[in-house]
Amino acid sequence: HAWGTGQDQTHTVVRRLQLLLPGVRIWLDVDNLEDVGRLEESVRDATTFLVFLSAGYFKSSNCRRELYAALGSNRPFIPIQESDVDKGGASIEALKAECREHCVETAPPAYPSYSGPGEMLARVFEATTPIVWVRVNIFQLVSLKAIALRMLRHSPYYASRPAELAGGVMVPRQPGPCVFSGPVTILVCRDNEGAVGNARELKTAAREGRGSTASSTASAETVTIRDAEEGLEGVNAAPLSGHVVFLLYLNDKTFLDAGGAVARLVQAAMDRRIAIAMVHEQDPTCGGVPFRNFFQQTP
Repeated sequence: HAWGTGQDQTHTVVRRLQLLLPGVRIWLDVDNLEDVGRLEESVRDATTFLVFLSAGYFKSSNCRRELYAALGSNRPFIPIQESDVDKGGASIEALKAECREHCVETAPPAYPSYSGPGEMLARVFEATTPIVWVRVNIFQLVSLKAIALRMLRHSPYYASRPAELAGGVMVPRQPGPCVFSGPVTILVCRDNEGAVGNARELKTAAREGRGSTASSTASAETVTIRDAEEGLEGVNAAPLSGHVVFLLYLNDKTFLDAGGAVARLVQAAMDRRIAIAMVHEQDPTCGGVPFRNFFQQTP
């Protein structure tokens, strides 16, 4: 990690992983670094290499030394992206550009056969999708869960028993098995881009019975997706049935639709005391922005 933009976050990641994975040994500079000249040796001794990507990461010569050592020893990369620019983050494109500009050493000592920025880009950004680091409430546990799962998959025990992790992992405070107790109608607005996809994903999860021992057929039949404009404003619309929820997908485009349909239909749902289920996008490549942005976007 880069000290100037990633130190605090990296320490949080390490401390939380140590709580989630008792007995795990994680090398961290403030805990383990005695001689900066032995950075490459520390990387070679590791099972996996966690890369915390923040602004300026690739500009650091010591960070690049560790990267070359990880390439030279063929260590699995686990990239973690800080996307909040207020916390030292950067977009994937900005990080890639930084990598192209700075990862240009010829025959670095730890990896003499290094072929150039293209090789680094492939290992850091393309071999696996970077995990977005989200620090807020339950979202942080989701980030930590993704990191822990990748670490476990590369451990000697699970590397030879991949089927044991096929269902993922559970972490403290994660909700247990659940199922809808009755019919549910999900209202979605066509102009709220992403809402329909989220509703369909939820219906699919119910059909497959994810996280539940209940009948998957029964679960699927309880979920109905309806167009919010038709359901709330249609003159000949069929009555809404079951537990009705308006699904509002929050990203950088929410409430910015040209016709204002999203705001109008949210108001209509509120007027009828229909619950609003907000889904906050966290991935910046999908328009994820900090929640505070919605105080300016919301009419």
